[in-house]
Amino acid sequence: MPDQCRSDVLSSCAEDAAYRRMKKFLFALLHSTRVIRVISWVNRKHVPILCYHSVIESAHQITPDPHKQHIPLPLFLQHLDYLQRHHCLLTLSEFQSARRENRALPDHAVVLTFDDGFQDFATVVAPHLTRRNVPATVFVITDRAYGNLPPNGESFLTWEEIRELANSGLDIGSHTCAHPCLPDLSLPDVMRELSESQAAVRIHTRQAEVALSYPFGQTSEQISRLASSAGYSCAIAADSGPNPQTVDLHTLSRTVIASDDDVPSFAARVSGLTWWITRIRRVFRDDRKEAGNPSFSRRYRSATVESYD
Repeated sequence: MPDQCRSDVLSSCAEDAAYRRMKKFLFALLHSTRVIRVISWVNRKHVPILCYHSVIESAHQITPDPHKQHIPLPLFLQHLDYLQRHHCLLTLSEFQSARRENRALPDHAVVLTFDDGFQDFATVVAPHLTRRNVPATVFVITDRAYGNLPPNGESFLTWEEIRELANSGLDIGSHTCAHPCLPDLSLPDVMRELSESQAAVRIHTRQAEVALSYPFGQTSEQISRLASSAGYSCAIAADSGPNPQTVDLHTLSRTVIASDDDVPSFAARVSGLTWWITRIRRVFRDDRKEAGNPSFSRRYRSATVESYD
């Protein structure tokens, strides 16, 4: 790498690290002064669909964890404590039913979801959810449940574990067969991913409805229409803040939770504050860094990555 490029990369990393430290300080200040609670009240009619990935038994973060997916259990339990004190936890089905019937939801409603179907959902997360009577949906990559994908160093739920979770009252959703970036596929291949994974979930869980979480949060108008025509009850897309009452059920927004989100940062995400900050920052950053570059592909990035800016 040329010296100038290396210098630019290091400068950018230092800038991002400084921004993250500043952001955490700001969230701690706003949390302690209850400003975040005020913002939460302003957004009380909007429903965040919180998206976790993995919860590890350890009290310490694991490294490397470049996408900040593996949250330590003690921190996750602090998140649950916060939600149970300040929010109304709904099932994804309850949220959908209210939207279809145009019924008002309780203020400060929240839906809890887990992407990818990591095995620690069964071994670490589910016992705590059951003990607290907290509803949740876990979205599984069905080829991994069958053992059809090569091992990648992480453990995923088997169909036996998935059936046990469903029997315990937790909801199972589809995260497609192989977790591809759907906009990169042909429409017939997209339909195969959607229909085969949905069929597998139905067969193994006997659920009447199956929800979808788009891999990487990425979709398009055509893909969302395919998800609807395939029979999915709803589909969750990119990180676009809490969901308003008028949201399309097949382009729902998720709020991705990072493994280093302390309680003030978590409260800021749930309130919708981080969405406001990210949108404002991106406008100025894109204007500065991408002026004259209309490339759609540069701007259409993973919601997971964007969430940790």
